[in-house]
Amino acid sequence: MKKSVVTCSLIVLINVVGFAQQKNAKNRSCSVVCLEDNWIPESYDRNAKSIIDINAKGVISVHETNDISDKSDYNRKDFIEFKVAIFKKSFDSMISFSDESYTSINAQKVLKNCEKGDQIVILLKDTEKYSLPHHRIDVL
Repeated sequence: MKKSVVTCSLIVLINVVGFAQQKNAKNRSCSVVCLEDNWIPESYDRNAKSIIDINAKGVISVHETNDISDKSDYNRKDFIEFKVAIFKKSFDSMISFSDESYTSINAQKVLKNCEKGDQIVILLKDTEKYSLPHHRIDVL
């Protein structure tokens, strides 16, 4: 009897947490990583590639998107706070770029710590308000 009550309680708890997470996911605004005034992802499609050239110049920033089908429709003045990590392909590990948070950062400041094949990983500070599906950027 106790076992079935505990099991039922656990199932109810999992459903409540799952529902809360699902509701929260629907209320978050979409965001996109930009280099200067251009989206880094090729589109907002689930399988879209995010690529940056190792010699790229400009500023990396994250912005809220107004319309995920229109690359020109995002809040350029609304900078979202983020952290940066680098996935090092050569030793299959992620390293922290810095303990600092940014609203923008010079691309070369990050890329000088990368090699071709690495990935820049953008970590949002406010995950309750924003989602960022294209957070891994391949360095070519």
